[in-house]
Amino acid sequence: MSIPLKARVHLEIDGKVVRPGDWVELPDGQEARARQLLAYGYADEAPAEPVKAKTRRSSSRR
Repeated sequence: MSIPLKARVHLEIDGKVVRPGDWVELPDGQEARARQLLAYGYADEAPAEPVKAKTRRSSSRR
């Protein structure tokens, strides 16, 4: 599992240059680093996966 973030500014993370709007995947164990990036406004959290509404099927009773 990884920690997805979206960069707000130019960053260099682990030798990789990240531009604003690019997604960053931090490995597990770097939660503190992710919190710092969020606290300083350098990145945004990835949105949660939307919950899909259940589709109701009509029965074809006759």
